[in-house]
Amino acid sequence: MSANTSQNLGKSYPRVDAADKVTGSMQYASDIYLPGMLMCKVLKSPKAHARIVRIDTSRAMQLPGVRAIITGEDVPDAYFGNGAVHDKRILARDKVRYMGEPVAAVAAVDEMTAQEAVELIDVTYEDLPAVTDPLDALRPDAPLVHEELPSYSGFAEGMGGNICTTLSNDRGDVDAAFEQADYIFEDTFRSQGINQGYLEAMACVANVDPSGRINVWTSTQAPYQIRATLATVVDCPLSRLRIIPMEMGGGFGAKLRLCVEAYPVLLSMRTGKPIKLIATREETFTLSGFRLPTIVYLKTGVMQDGKIVAREAISIFDMGAHLGAGVQSGVSHTLGPYNIPNFRMRSYAVYTNKIWAGSYRASGVADVTFAVESHADIVARKLGMDPWEFRKRNAFQEGDLAIQGGTIPANGLHETMDAIKTHMDLPRQPEPGTGIGLAMCQWRSGSGPSTASVSIQEDGTVSLLTGSVDITGTDTVFAQIVAEALGVDVSQVVIAKRDTDLAPFTGPSGGSRITYSQGKTVQMATEDAKEQLVALAADLLDAQPQMLTCADGGVYVTDDPDKRASLAQLARRSVSTSGPIIGTASLSAMPFAPIFSTQAAEVKVDRETGNIRILRFSQAQDVGVAINPMAIEGQIDGGVVQGIGRAVSEEVVIKDGEILNPSLTTYLMPMAADVPSIENILVEVPAEDGPFGARAVAEPPGFGPPAAIANAIEDAVGIRLKTLPLSADKVLQALRGEATEATDIDPELLQRLRQ
Repeated sequence: MSANTSQNLGKSYPRVDAADKVTGSMQYASDIYLPGMLMCKVLKSPKAHARIVRIDTSRAMQLPGVRAIITGEDVPDAYFGNGAVHDKRILARDKVRYMGEPVAAVAAVDEMTAQEAVELIDVTYEDLPAVTDPLDALRPDAPLVHEELPSYSGFAEGMGGNICTTLSNDRGDVDAAFEQADYIFEDTFRSQGINQGYLEAMACVANVDPSGRINVWTSTQAPYQIRATLATVVDCPLSRLRIIPMEMGGGFGAKLRLCVEAYPVLLSMRTGKPIKLIATREETFTLSGFRLPTIVYLKTGVMQDGKIVAREAISIFDMGAHLGAGVQSGVSHTLGPYNIPNFRMRSYAVYTNKIWAGSYRASGVADVTFAVESHADIVARKLGMDPWEFRKRNAFQEGDLAIQGGTIPANGLHETMDAIKTHMDLPRQPEPGTGIGLAMCQWRSGSGPSTASVSIQEDGTVSLLTGSVDITGTDTVFAQIVAEALGVDVSQVVIAKRDTDLAPFTGPSGGSRITYSQGKTVQMATEDAKEQLVALAADLLDAQPQMLTCADGGVYVTDDPDKRASLAQLARRSVSTSGPIIGTASLSAMPFAPIFSTQAAEVKVDRETGNIRILRFSQAQDVGVAINPMAIEGQIDGGVVQGIGRAVSEEVVIKDGEILNPSLTTYLMPMAADVPSIENILVEVPAEDGPFGARAVAEPPGFGPPAAIANAIEDAVGIRLKTLPLSADKVLQALRGEATEATDIDPELLQRLRQ
């Protein structure tokens, strides 16, 4: 880690909200209580695909304590989208497309009564043929999940049947390069359905106040996006909605889109009463989308010296019943962090009769990384090359052409590779039954609309207002950025609470954009306030602005530090002269700033049971500049744990459209005993445009563990698993020669998807 003499950067500050959280005084959406509040419950479909013949709510309405029931016929017939296509209603009308689809919502005096009312609603269904496997859904004779797809807003070329999105990216002459290659390798990999596993279940409170404005307290990462979608769904002006994002107990992308908010809002509009909905743990598996399985086919042409000359990639993303997030990774990440001159990428999002696919920490990238980095090891071993050397030979260099276009800027990819080689003492021969596996991860620092306002208060403190939601400790990083730019202590910076009435518009809090994009905007707004301070001090101190320094809680003459004015003095003076000092800034986009990391897992495999024990997990990541090292390591550790869960134990089991394990007792996330000590190396190669050189951090750590562990298993016992999770049963079957992994795509279908 590079030396840092800054007053505020490179220092491990505790979270600014730490005391509130550890004392339990922090307020979450489920903590909101309003006089006369009613409770909401949602009736969900028990069918994967069925026509709704009749909904009878009469028995439910007669239950004492029930105040209102709404069905699809009672709400605006509006379509909205989790992705580019508007293919979803807030309550099913004509038919249901997955088990768990909301059909009706109830408001009652308490939660028990609301649940009893839900069970009294009588729905008559007419079963329809269902398709729950994405490969089956691609067959010409497959049942259609959306017969009316061509009529939807957002329908575009390449869609049709059960295909809801197609993306492609081509460069060079792929076929000629394959002909010239010395070797060609083909593999198909499959990932599983996986839930985000956040601790705080979805919760929302809605209330229509006497003026007719709708106030919504909700657990969300995207208040402005929720507001826009709600305006469509409930058919009201945007200005009538006020979204108050509450503190969050985890989201990881699940809370980026409209999930539960519409039901309390619609019921509050109908009853005139405040309405609260708190999802049960089981409902978090059906009311919000998670990641569904992905299939990735890779074909790679390699020369005798190990240089990759061509790649073809076909990715199939199971989207469930409604288009969600993540198909972009099928064309932007199947190349991997490698300089491959010729490629042909195809990515398909496919409808099935399952819950819709949502976001989860860079949606789809972990699935694709599992394929790319497992494939890299397979190729290296078949060539007789050391896996690290093979990667080193093909890894991006500064100036190479990026798959997105443009060139790769300065970055720390090779530094991360070298750091892991040294740290893990590679190459070395582990003990029998023990193996070491590598994985390299690539991502980008996110962009999008960002705004910030910085105010200097009369007592010299600084108030920061943004529209972003703190989901990873970013408020603390913002405080450090403001403090560094103004030369004050972090304790002097106050992070104002925000809602859509008070804070300026900003993009969703996710996608690795908060520190990089929003943080840059905070820096710019602070610099704007600083310029105003210096201009005011120049007049007060009778000095030219260029002769002044802003530091140590004030502005002083650089050559005569005793000649100074404190921020408090300047703020009070501004009120009666030029007006209060308020710095503002906004950005719509930020330049491309890649993130690279190298990860290594050392595992021990029990040949008698197939059990995998992770002995060590090390990673080196280019963080640009470590503004808050403790926060960075916390994010990196958390990402690795999620990646380990994805690798060895987690799987949403779905049979015929039904989720069989919708609870934390049956959906197996890693326990403390399953996680080794995680060894982190922070590489610092500043991003040219990031705040003080910082890059995004949080998402890449979760990408590599599945591939690194799969590669380590092969290194340990010589078996290759291509389907996640890497369970003990699969390992044992493979060791006994009984592996039944069905990974390959039908050749005829594969040929069609190549077009």
